[in-house]
Amino acid sequence: MRTSYFSINRDYEIKCKMFLPNHQNMKGVIIGVHGFAGDKDSSMLEQLAQTVCLAETGLVCFDFPAHGESPVGEDMLTIENCKKDFLAVLTYVNSLYSNVYISILATSFGGYITLLCADQLKNYPLVLRAPAVTMPKVLLENVLEISAEEFQRAGTVTCGFERSISLPYSFYKDLVTQENIMEKNIRQRTLILHGDCDDIVPLSDILAFAGMRENVEVEIIHGADHRFKKEGEIEQLIQSIKKFLNI
Repeated sequence: MRTSYFSINRDYEIKCKMFLPNHQNMKGVIIGVHGFAGDKDSSMLEQLAQTVCLAETGLVCFDFPAHGESPVGEDMLTIENCKKDFLAVLTYVNSLYSNVYISILATSFGGYITLLCADQLKNYPLVLRAPAVTMPKVLLENVLEISAEEFQRAGTVTCGFERSISLPYSFYKDLVTQENIMEKNIRQRTLILHGDCDDIVPLSDILAFAGMRENVEVEIIHGADHRFKKEGEIEQLIQSIKKFLNI
């Protein structure tokens, strides 16, 4: 497996990471979209890359604004910027690998951004790991654990998992102006991987989302929470991803 780092220039640099097979033959490329307070150096993405590269499939991932090595701060963490960055990476991958199979793997907040962009994703298959289909509610109730009024009064709240982000109230206001994912038409063939012990994105929200769409399949990982950190869970995810994408 070959690994390289590069940047895509937009209004700022989008920091990216690419995993490629050791040989030149490429059957497909997966675009990896990390979750809130995550980054392109996710251990899960690297484990996936090690597996799919053996099957002539590459993986490209990137940092959202204010995440990882992004050169911009939280003031640039807007839904519009996240969508534009994601689509800029997709355009870049298409420019390099126009004749290969392209798919999307997105986690949590990354799944939310992916679904907002679904109209622009052609028929690329989607694999969504614990996607935040009710992101505004999830942010307040399960990540920040405060009310909108408390958030507004505070102005900024520090949050995150392995890393911290100083999140401004304007980010929440941005969220509530977006399309309601639960009402959005999703035409892509989609697999959702979700733990039945997820304490961030309720399984009931996922089942409600999938229940309205014939093209969305849900695989429930028993005992898994939002982060899939227990022994064997990442390996189970990877096998499910490979099977769905026929890698």
